[in-house]
Amino acid sequence: MRLHILLYAALLASTQTFASDCNLIYLTFAKNSATAGSVTVTIEDEPDNVPYNVDNPQAWVGPVKISVGGQPACTASESVSIVENPVLLGRDVLYVATYSGSERTMYALDTKTCRIVWKSPIFFGNSIYSHGVLHLGKHGVLLNKMCRPVVSKPFPDYQE
Repeated sequence: MRLHILLYAALLASTQTFASDCNLIYLTFAKNSATAGSVTVTIEDEPDNVPYNVDNPQAWVGPVKISVGGQPACTASESVSIVENPVLLGRDVLYVATYSGSERTMYALDTKTCRIVWKSPIFFGNSIYSHGVLHLGKHGVLLNKMCRPVVSKPFPDYQE
């Protein structure tokens, strides 16, 4: 019994140290654009709000465009559409939450190429980042020091 407790405590301590190496920031959009450091994210098309809130939109149809250091913007895949807050940035990864009805998916995009580097399984509920863990509904995804997901399999209740 004590061995299990010690192993669990060691795992928990190492997980917290590992997770704290990544620090995602929430992007704040002015209409359809947000900038953090040298990264500018633009989400084209009209915001997908009902009623539409011009000054503080919470969702957009897409596509997502990313520009780094004033370079020409790349455009993310069409599958990254109907974007909602939060949009998060860490190192060279942009996390984009999308939805269709009540089903949500989180995409991790390379900021220099707009290539999808990770796609979550479908989840239900909110997306929140806290202390190195990306919470997607009732599931948590640990991020490594490069702000990339550390996952080996889909969520336990994942269905395709």
